[in-house]
Amino acid sequence: MKVKTKIVVSSNEWETRVGIIEDGRLVEFYVEREESQVLVGRIYKGKVENVVKGLRGAFVNIGLRKNGFLPLTEIPEFDALEGDEVDTKNESSKPKPRTIALSEGEDILVQVVKDPFAEKGARITSYVSIPGRYLVYFPNAERVGISRRIWDRRERSRLRSIIRRFKDSHAGLIVRTVAEGAKPDELGYEYERLEKTWEDIRSRAEPAKPPAVVYEEPSIGVKLVRDLFKSSVEKVVVDSEKQYQEIYSYLSQVAPKFKRRVELYRGEVPLLEQTGIEAELDRVFQKRLWLKSGGFITVDQTEAMVAIDVNTGRSAENEDPERLILQTNLEAVAEIARQIRLRDLAGLIIIDFIDMEDLKATESVVSELRAQLSGDRAKADYSKMSRFGLLEMTRERTRPGMMFAMFEICPACRGSGRIRSRSEAAMKLERVIISRLSKIRGKRVRILAAPWMTQFLTTDWYDRLSEFARRYELAIDVKIDHELQPADFRLLTESG
Repeated sequence: MKVKTKIVVSSNEWETRVGIIEDGRLVEFYVEREESQVLVGRIYKGKVENVVKGLRGAFVNIGLRKNGFLPLTEIPEFDALEGDEVDTKNESSKPKPRTIALSEGEDILVQVVKDPFAEKGARITSYVSIPGRYLVYFPNAERVGISRRIWDRRERSRLRSIIRRFKDSHAGLIVRTVAEGAKPDELGYEYERLEKTWEDIRSRAEPAKPPAVVYEEPSIGVKLVRDLFKSSVEKVVVDSEKQYQEIYSYLSQVAPKFKRRVELYRGEVPLLEQTGIEAELDRVFQKRLWLKSGGFITVDQTEAMVAIDVNTGRSAENEDPERLILQTNLEAVAEIARQIRLRDLAGLIIIDFIDMEDLKATESVVSELRAQLSGDRAKADYSKMSRFGLLEMTRERTRPGMMFAMFEICPACRGSGRIRSRSEAAMKLERVIISRLSKIRGKRVRILAAPWMTQFLTTDWYDRLSEFARRYELAIDVKIDHELQPADFRLLTESG
């Protein structure tokens, strides 16, 4: 069944937010701000800082806070971009693994393939690529790849034949999924445009002093339209005149038949609110997500991995347990696939499905997950489900997920997801007082604490605190300090 897609672009002078809606549900969301732009696709003239043989890589200064990491061996001459899968098994000019010999202080042209994440610098490659709507151009590769999502053999043969008419021997190309059905002149025009872009990059790079940016991807709105706009996209709604003109102009050049689907929104209600995206974003990071059947899933994300748990929840009264479990798992699969794309979960993902005894039921759940993620542009790999009901999968990471882009570490829990209990904090307070007893006995002790802690000390802990003060000959009073974190406190002493 054909999925109906709408792209919503909301932009102002500080940020651009883009939502991808499929069949009325938000499935992807992107934010680009001036202070935290996506670097993937950007090409730099960098300088090799040091070569580390043990890591089989080099660290290259490209002007960021941390140097980029460049692998030295078996760098693929090209790779699929933006989720296009490439089939080149029938090509005679398969790339061979190559080792790049680098020396410290050497200038090199590199491209970012993964944004910096946590304490890791950007992942970079020396095999640069320039993506267009129909083609991806590789100036230092030679082979042609066709997206695996173009299934028809005749169409694949037609596209390969067209490409060979105009492709220079020094360049490589990927034919992207959206090129299916494209006319020869459309492909030829884009090839010339990409080749011209590469010549411009070389012209800028030659005199540049590293580290220097020599190529930047277009704005996120244009980029996503370039990569996503196909016949299933019914509309692109934009609330910024500038962004509207950029997208309209781009489509006028590369796909004029689609330019009429771009709409400038002039409503009084903010666009993301009007389309329901704001409300969805308020719900997306809830730890517990309820399913229609009464079951629910929980999502726990860390830097190392993501754990997703499926539970029957309120639906546990069904008379047929096996049927209930299968129904809940299948319903959970659809929401899990959406959350993976929406939160941009990546790396190792562990899904704990409800245990099923029927092997066919287990296989149907795994197959459904693959089907639900078939439209995902990030590459994924799946294991078989274990006998404990666990499914391991990996998903490509090219940028920090939404949680890291839109949230920051909580100053109260400092990223642990928990804060010290009030009783534990109160007992710590007592231990601190006892450790200073020789200096403060007979004096007035003022405890400064946050409202949350103050309320606990003056109600639940009141009798114990009074006994504590009597035993150690102290006069204790408790005052609110709104600047303190919930479980923190300060002690002030004065003569009695």
